This record gives sequence, C-alpha cells and structure tokens, in this order.
Amino acid sequence: MILSKYLEGLDSPGDNAASQTTWYEKLNHKVSEGQALFQKADALGKSALLEEFRNRVRTEEIKAWYGAPEGESLFQGTSISSLTIPAEFTSPLKCDTILELEEAIADSYIRLHEKNAPKVRKAIIEDVEDWIHSGLYYGVVIASKVISQAFNLAVSREKVVFKVGDYLVDPHEITSYPHEVRQEYFQQVIEKIDCFGQMGLRREEVESSLILADISKPHLEKYKSQIFLAPIRCNEIAAVMARRVKRLIREKTSDKINIKSLEIVIYDTDTPYTYHHLLGGNNNPLSPALPGLIVLGSSGTIDAFRWLYAYRASLIAQKIQKSSL
Repeated sequence: MILSKYLEGLDSPGDNAASQTTWYEKLNHKVSEGQALFQKADALGKSALLEEFRNRVRTEEIKAWYGAPEGESLFQGTSISSLTIPAEFTSPLKCDTILELEEAIADSYIRLHEKNAPKVRKAIIEDVEDWIHSGLYYGVVIASKVISQAFNLAVSREKVVFKVGDYLVDPHEITSYPHEVRQEYFQQVIEKIDCFGQMGLRREEVESSLILADISKPHLEKYKSQIFLAPIRCNEIAAVMARRVKRLIREKTSDKINIKSLEIVIYDTDTPYTYHHLLGGNNNPLSPALPGLIVLGSSGTIDAFRWLYAYRASLIAQKIQKSSL
C-alpha cells in the first residue's frame, strides 16, 4: 500500500478515539499556553525554566541508560520503561508492505504478552489483572528504515543526485545550497520521486526525507543500487498504525487482550542537527536539538504518555536493537 493511500484512514471513525485533527488542536493549544507562559517570564525566570527543561531531558537519558534489559532480566529501569522488551526474530522479518509490518507487530506483541504475563503475576504482589487484560505494553518503537521498507520508500541514486545549474546537489547537504537552487531542485526532484503517492508535498517535507536518506538498507536484491528515503508525516503514520495494530491485537485474541490504546513511536539514529536546522529549530530555546536520535513522530493516542517518555523509549530501543534493520 502506497503511503498516500494509507493515510486516507487518518480521520476515519472508530474505537472511540479522537481524530488526529482534534488531538493536534489540543496539543497546539497546550503548546501555545506554555510558550505564552515562558514569554511572560523575566530573564531569570526564563533561565530557570530552560534549566529545568534540560534537567528533565537529562533525567530521561539517564533512565534510558538503565532501562535496557540486562541478560535474562525482565524488569529494569523505572516507570514507563520498567518492562521494555526487544522483539526478536529467528529469521529476517519480511515487511514488504505496511500490512505485513502491522501483522508482525501485532503477533510479536501477543507472543511477548503471553510469554511474560505469568512472570508479571508472580513478580508483583498487587492484583495486576486489569493491567494484563489491557495489555502489558504501552507502546511500540520502530526505526524509520523499517517504515521506509514497509512503504517501499526507495529511489535510484540518479533521481536525487543531479546538477542544478552549476551545483551538483547532494540531498544530504541540502541546507548548504542557495535558496534558488533548493527551490529549483525541489521542482525537479518532486517529478522524479513517486513512491509517496499523490500527497501535495511541501519542499520542507521532501528535504526532510532526503537529508535522512541512507545507503544502508536490507541486503535484498530489490534494494540494490537504491537509496532509502526517510518516511514523512510520521505523526500521521503512527496515528493510523496505532489504531490498526490495536484492532489487530484485539481481533487476534478475541478481546482477551483488550488493549485500549497503543503508542507508536518512529525514530531515526542520524545526527539531529541538520534536520533540526531544516525544520527551523535553530536559535529557538524552546526547540532544542536533543542528542542521540531524532523522534520523527508519535501516535499521541495515550493522553498521559509524555513526549519525554517517547524520547526515553526510543533511546532504549536504539540501544537494544543497535539500529539494526
């Protein structure tokens, strides 16, 4: 299924879930309130708020360091990362389509749930049946290249590396070219890339995909001599995937695992600085470049699931999987 077709299900009704549009409006309102509060503070107050923010980010990074599983241990870390489990496969995972990836996620969730539910009952004194019935795990963290593979976001090198005037444009260095070169490059490259479908892409979206484009990819014949593009609109992808995987888990278990919602996080391990610059975050104290990785998107389907938790869980996933495809 091509990406544009997949995202048509973004605001479809069902599961008593608020639409992505409604969720975004709520988030935007909260962000605006926070920015207004920051702007009203004096210099000392702003400095204190920024220091508090940095401390919270650092706390998540420290918790992520202790959160990765050690040997055969089941519980590690704290709170949201106390039960963080890698998905392990005895043979390469086939995800030539997003539907295959969704099936693999749902099957892995169920398998790990059934494997570890008895251990959770034995380890915790309190009654944990409500937790177990709702599903042991709050979310799933996925590397961006897996999403790229599922949507076949790959192009031949000559389609994205070509001359514009006197410049041989390397998309990894797109922010270093003059504005008119970037604009002309966009007008040409958008005609050569068809793997996203008809989505009315903005220049910033195309550039954000290309600067994270990567020659590292699965050792499969279909990807020979091709470059992986990074997924775009990852919040939207995660929102649709969260709804669909949740439904799959409930259907496959006949509601034995009556999962209420699922957090899907998509991350990339590339350096964040160019990406940060491209999205206009430079010189904005409220938009810091976080070390370690880039959280490209999150489903946001759990109101209490703070974005810092998504950052921590992504760092743990990176450590567990060693960025492996």
